[in-house]
Amino acid sequence: MRTKLMLRYTLAAILGLAINTASQAEGILLKSDPKNGAEIGEFDGTVKFWFSGNVGGRSPSVVVVDSNGQRVDNGDARLVLGERHRLTATTKPLPPGPYAMRYRVITEDGLIVSGVSKFVIAATPSAPEKHP
Repeated sequence: MRTKLMLRYTLAAILGLAINTASQAEGILLKSDPKNGAEIGEFDGTVKFWFSGNVGGRSPSVVVVDSNGQRVDNGDARLVLGERHRLTATTKPLPPGPYAMRYRVITEDGLIVSGVSKFVIAATPSAPEKHP
């Protein structure tokens, strides 16, 4: 009898940990555009982040900086309406070079999710000159 009771308590504790771990997975960054570590030839001036769960509307933040640490985003981070799990921001026109994007959101459960993603805009080769 005592062994069965101990087994039930152990199973209940394991189940409680599993549920708690699953609930904390909400708000994990799933992907970004540009992707972390990407070298891209063209950049449309918009950065995007997708999260595994809903993030709250409190204080979403995106900061994009160049290799000198100068801020190049427009300070317009926003959650896309109807898709609260997608965060976007725009940048000024960016020349070739390395960039870093820092994101920060607060989940509906109050968890702070933040990180850094980096990308490089590659110099596009110039078109060959045409000779008559």
